[in-house]
This record gives sequence, structure tokens and C-alpha cells, in this order.
Amino acid sequence: MENIIKELDQYIEEALFYYDLPGLAISIEVGERGPASLAGLNYKKAAGVKDITTGEPLLSEHIFHMASVSKLFTSSGILSLYQEGKLDLEDKIAELLPYASIADERFGEIKLCHMLSHTSGLADVQDYQWDRPRTDERALRDYAESSEVKDSRLLWSPSENKFSYSNMAYELLGLVISEVSGMSYEDYMKQTFLKPLGMEDSTFLTFERTGGSLALEDLSRAGMAMPHKKDEEKHIVREERYPYNRQHGPSSTLTSNIFDLAKWARAHLDKKLLERELYDRMWEKITTVPNNGEGMGLCWFMREQGGYRILGHEGTDDGFRASFWICPQMDAHVTVVANISRGAVKKISKKLFGMLIGRI
Repeated sequence: MENIIKELDQYIEEALFYYDLPGLAISIEVGERGPASLAGLNYKKAAGVKDITTGEPLLSEHIFHMASVSKLFTSSGILSLYQEGKLDLEDKIAELLPYASIADERFGEIKLCHMLSHTSGLADVQDYQWDRPRTDERALRDYAESSEVKDSRLLWSPSENKFSYSNMAYELLGLVISEVSGMSYEDYMKQTFLKPLGMEDSTFLTFERTGGSLALEDLSRAGMAMPHKKDEEKHIVREERYPYNRQHGPSSTLTSNIFDLAKWARAHLDKKLLERELYDRMWEKITTVPNNGEGMGLCWFMREQGGYRILGHEGTDDGFRASFWICPQMDAHVTVVANISRGAVKKISKKLFGMLIGRI
């Protein structure tokens, strides 16, 4: 075990330099059901800086914007309500949200299962309005009734089972969670997942960390990694704002750290959150992602690597990248986060899985 830890330490420093990242945090865990050569591995590591303007070192406990990793919580919320008998995956979105509509009569064909698997044909969000963030509870409902939604048209009929990634679909799924549960989306996430799992450093309400402020300086004082990008000369600079808008909570606004995401991974590896047959359905391939050939289940992407099936989700927004993957066969998970736009976290994640597989 000592040898692989040394290898991991060396690789992380190389990845930080090679991929030109301000900061990088990694979590790798292999449970007791994993391969004998790796069982019990629990590796947490941070490298680089939290903020390029101050040079403050990045620590493993610092908080990152997890972007679309948020969707795994939204999909689990829909499945939890299904498990409770409060909705069905064949339910149609037009019936669940009668005030929502688009400029396409085929909207009435869309079912929850289509939205979870990105086969609904719904368009994607074009403007997240990070520069005009809303923090009020009405924000999500207003987005559903906005011109971006109402004036949109389907790319194709959901019956065609074609993949097209849609953040819009996930905002509407979050609204379904709120309507069916009688709680705000964020409160449902907190009461159903974050609190029971002890994810005390996680929230979908970024502004709550500072008493209401989204100013970078206030967020930094609250222990959050700062967002970065590269300028025209390819130099790393700090982003001007933090990516938050309550209109896009269900698709994008989870903030967390690698310790809490390890708890989320373990809950799924142990199949604690849902009935076992629901996990089988959630992780069953529904369609293929055209650009990379990965499979798509009910929100979970899936790929093969070294003879192992790996399931997870990527996240990208202004200033951040996140890569969250689990391997039930290995009883393992790998999370990689970086505080810069377009950071190569998926490449790093694949390399880390390769290092694990190579030791089996």
C-alpha cells in the first residue's frame, strides 16, 4: 500500500504541472470488498493553490463548486420519491408541472425517465446568468416559466431515444422534486441526502455559507476554493465571479469537498440510498453518448476501463471542473476536482483508475 501512495503523490504533482492547474484535490477509496491488494486504501490529497492571487495553499477540506455532479443528487431524489410511491418514472412532465411548457406540442410526450437519461430532446441552458444570480426560493419556478424554456423546441421526439445533454431538463426535475415533496429543492436534498449521510460541508445554497454574500472575498474566507480561468495569453487568472444562481440549483449548484463526496460514493457503493432493484435500473444503459461512446443510464454515465465498469458524472462551470466516478466491481471511487475552467480532471481520473487496475 505504501508504494501506491508514493506513486499517487508523485503523479498528482506531475498532473498539477503538466495540465497547468492552479489547484487539484483528489479522493480515492477502495472498500473492504475490493481487491485484496487495494482493500482499505483511503487517499486524500490536495496540491497547488486555493487562490492564484494570494498563493494560499489548497487544502483537502476546501470547498469546490461541483457543477453537474449535482445532477446525481437530483436523479437520486426523483428515484427516492418513486420508491416512496409519490411519482412514477413514466409520469409526464407536462402533467406534473402544468404551468411549464415549450413551443413544441411534443412536450406532452416527455416522461421523467427521458429527462433523467438526457433522451427527452429538450434544449440545453444557454445563459446561466452567473452575473445576475438569484437566491430566492421562487427562482426555480420562474426559470420554468421563462422565455428560455417557453420559447424552446425539442431537438427530436423522446421516442427516438437520442442523447442530448440538457441542463434544462434537470432544472425541471428539481422543480418536480419540490412540487411532489412539498419542500424547496434544496431543503429536500439536505433532509434526504446531505444530513443523513453526514455531509456537513455540502450545500446547494452557496450564499448560505457567507450569510448571503456571493463576493469572492467572503466565499474565500468561508473556506471555498476560488474559481480560475486562462486569459488570452494562457496565464491562469482568477474568475470575476462565483458560479451560482438558484435558478440552476438542480443541475449545477452543489458545493462540497472530497471528504463529503467520498460519503456520497460510499452510500451508492453500499446501495444504501435506494432499493437494490432501483440501482439495477439506474445503472442500466439506456442510450449511447455520441461523442465518446459512453453509455447513459438514469443520469449516470458508464464506461469500461481495463475490464471494469465505471459509473459517474463530470461537472464543468466557469472556474471549476469535477470528476466523480465509482466502480462497484472494485468497491472503489475516485473524485478529482480542480479550480479552473476546462481542467483535465477526467483524464486524471482515468489515469488514477488505471493505476488502481494495474495493481490488481
